Amino acid sequence: MEPTPSEQREEEVEEEVEKESEEVSDGCDESDQESLGDDDRDFDFGGHTAQKDLQGLMLTEGTYVRCNWIDPEEEEKRVNTWQKDKKAKVDPESEETALTGLQAAASTCTHFQLRGPRYPERWQETKEQEASQKAFRIMRAISDSLINRLMVLRIDNFPGSGDPVFGTKHELRRSLRAPDLFGKLTTAFQAGTRCCLKRVTLQGGFHSAASVANFLRVAKPPLESFRCRGCLFHGRNFEMLVKALSGACAGTLLEFETDAAIGGRDPFGFLADSFPQLRMLRAKCVFGKTENLEALKRLNLKKKLCKLPKEDHRLRGRPAVNTKRGVVYWFISSDHHDDGYRGQGLWWDELDNTCECMEEWRVGKGVTQKKCLTFMEECGIDLDPQLSDEDCGMDSDTGSADSVPDGEQDTVVVQLEVDDSTSSTVAIRARTMDGRQFAQVTVDTGTTLMRTLLEELASKYPCSPLSMRLVLPNGSCTDALASSTQPLGAILKGA
Repeated sequence: MEPTPSEQREEEVEEEVEKESEEVSDGCDESDQESLGDDDRDFDFGGHTAQKDLQGLMLTEGTYVRCNWIDPEEEEKRVNTWQKDKKAKVDPESEETALTGLQAAASTCTHFQLRGPRYPERWQETKEQEASQKAFRIMRAISDSLINRLMVLRIDNFPGSGDPVFGTKHELRRSLRAPDLFGKLTTAFQAGTRCCLKRVTLQGGFHSAASVANFLRVAKPPLESFRCRGCLFHGRNFEMLVKALSGACAGTLLEFETDAAIGGRDPFGFLADSFPQLRMLRAKCVFGKTENLEALKRLNLKKKLCKLPKEDHRLRGRPAVNTKRGVVYWFISSDHHDDGYRGQGLWWDELDNTCECMEEWRVGKGVTQKKCLTFMEECGIDLDPQLSDEDCGMDSDTGSADSVPDGEQDTVVVQLEVDDSTSSTVAIRARTMDGRQFAQVTVDTGTTLMRTLLEELASKYPCSPLSMRLVLPNGSCTDALASSTQPLGAILKGA
């Protein structure tokens, strides 16, 4: 059978990229060759790998640490019953011993893996983690290892939250209900601490892209490898994250991986400009408007390690919006499946794959089809105009998804007042609606995100991070929830 024109073009691209790469690949020294490849081997010790299940809270060997966010026995009981008013019993003495050992291991640790629950999207529904002392001490251990000797960090299935895509109240409140790992890690570097981190792998779960980007800007880790599988990236945050990575480690990054659906004008050209030293590139779901051959020829890639997009992987579909429920119904598919497509490349919070090509996305009220089409284009997904609302799975009377509830009203005012003693700090005084001051903190405006401040206030004082407004020094007022992903310095500068 004769190859199709698209298949012929793909073969030409691969041949030209391989030809451009051969001379440089042959010239790489042995240490460079060994540093590229399978990141699961970063935790290959004592019969363990990064993918192998871990019993108990943690496992340490030498300078290697593997840690569970949730005890496997506790998770198993919760999954079997899944009753919010029942908690699995955990021996407090054994947990305290393990946490003490974890804290001690953090000072000498060079490799740290944190494994979240098997179903991080379901664990987001539980609220005890917000005030969990165990969660705080685990994140403290990672922070301590980061400011000491940590070189390899891997996070699997973290039960956090991504940033809002459309900025609905539902998305904003969801993001602040979940723990923010990289927001906590950033605070360890506010005094200019040196970072030795060389390899980061994020697999599954949910992370705030704004917090990850802020961490990169503040910590400036000399990364050689940054991999994300099943999390973090989508078409709307791609350029922001790449710019943050480029600012921190443009001259050192050798490996970059994302399996998210990403579009844009010329994403591969953007990567080539941002990371000229790149050797391994895995971006099988990236489909920009510009052909990727010229950009790939500018990179000295090792072809056997790369995964590049193929035309039959390109996604196509259509959204249907139920504005009353705050739910978007999607039909999204590609030619690369045998009735087994399950939303590959779509790593969006609260996106539920209900049946092969059918998706339900709880985004909250206020989202229109036009907004969804714009986001779909940013993710490189082609529009199939022949699909109807019914084809997308929406029935205006009997849709399967529950309505997304409206949120609570703002009840607390947080007033910002600049501390004249230092230009880079700001004093935050929290007042109730009747003017009573109940809290005060001082933070660095250049490194602190608004959500980090709100979480700190909520952890120390009796107030909800979901119901705050900010009164700025010039007297203007802004919604703290709506500006949660911005640095405080940017908010003050725009006042």
